[in-house]
Amino acid sequence: VPSRTGLPPPFKTYKYDTMKIIHQAHKSKTGDLVVSLEDDDKLILKEDSTLKAAGVANETELAFFCEEDYRNYKANPVSAW
Repeated sequence: VPSRTGLPPPFKTYKYDTMKIIHQAHKSKTGDLVVSLEDDDKLILKEDSTLKAAGVANETELAFFCEEDYRNYKANPVSAW
């Protein structure tokens, strides 16, 4: 991400360290506005796992984020618009 020239600075300097499966093809989507707060043990990808071993297939949607920010949001899930 830091080497992508078309991205604005905030995206280049943000500490992305975690990937989570948001949706898999042919399954129902959640109504969550941001990221599902459930099933972390199944849906957060392990660092030493391949995408295939984690269940990521064609048309799987993933979120890429900072785990610390996610844990803080999960402790107090308030959305402000």
